[in-house]
Amino acid sequence: MDDRWTPVIDELRERFAADTDVVEVEAYLSSQGYDRRQIGEILSLLFRDTTSPLGMGGVLMARQAPLRVQGPHERGRFSAEAWGYLMQLGGSGAVNLNDFEQLVERALVHVDGRISLADIRGIAEDVGFDDGAMDGERSRVH
Repeated sequence: MDDRWTPVIDELRERFAADTDVVEVEAYLSSQGYDRRQIGEILSLLFRDTTSPLGMGGVLMARQAPLRVQGPHERGRFSAEAWGYLMQLGGSGAVNLNDFEQLVERALVHVDGRISLADIRGIAEDVGFDDGAMDGERSRVH
């Protein structure tokens, strides 16, 4: 582990439960003044050796893929909630790495402007990865 992040990782482990949503941790780090690159680095270190939150069927699932950090062309497009939702889908095993990348690409191509949680849930539901979104919660994707 990078020694400069050790105190931050220790603080996060004390402050947040193991099953805390990554979006909450990201929001906290952002409020502490860390930039996106630093947050991505910290989160990848934090979740590197831990298990992901409860997955399908209430069984703890080990993280099999590295934590995906947004590219420069994605940073301004996805809201924190939308990206956190994608991370949750990937971390739970609901989507594999290829499907994750297809969801990201589809959102970038089909949604104009900022991509919200409702947008990404709508796309995930359309391709069969999320059937929990209600019609009123999501926007129409063209």
